[in-house]
Amino acid sequence: MRTDNLLTIKDVVIDKGLKLPDITLSSGDIMWLQTDNNLQSDLFISVMLGFFDIKNGKATLAGNEISKNTKIISYTDLSRWSPKTETVETFIKLLAHAAGFQISSAVNEFKRILEGMGAAYALNLNFDEMSSNTKLMVSTAITLSMPRLVVMLLEPFTGLDKEGVAFINNEIKKTALDGSSFIILSDSEPSVHSQHVKMRFGS
Repeated sequence: MRTDNLLTIKDVVIDKGLKLPDITLSSGDIMWLQTDNNLQSDLFISVMLGFFDIKNGKATLAGNEISKNTKIISYTDLSRWSPKTETVETFIKLLAHAAGFQISSAVNEFKRILEGMGAAYALNLNFDEMSSNTKLMVSTAITLSMPRLVVMLLEPFTGLDKEGVAFINNEIKKTALDGSSFIILSDSEPSVHSQHVKMRFGS
């Protein structure tokens, strides 16, 4: 079921003089948020997860302030975690339990997506054995295996071959048809998006 104005960001300025782009997303929308560096992505993600108080401007999700809606945002950056777990499967079980998803379904979905990306080898790696690209791929698979109303993906096509890119494109489109909206944070243009917004510094 489509929900209009699921996410609204307007005239929001946060620390370091960064003005967030004005955004209006309805469910099913797929937006490319073009970023030039990691700081821009980090700040936007931090706002979306409610780590910043919005003092100026408007930032609402499902009609409420973003800081009160973090549970309906799906985003996992594995490279920021230092989990005391030996395997990715243990980690996904912990995340699924914490998020209220059925553990077996989340694990099976994660494995299916990772295999479709051509990254099934990551299942046999410990976290400290993963390259930065592998961590991004694993993070994308985790996020897509447990979607919410708003899904943020950070550089989801990094390290993928053509088949993997096509697979992730299809997964994004399919999940969007179910009502989720997507924000793809990337410095390069993905082939699947309906809106394009560029981050910029300065008010």
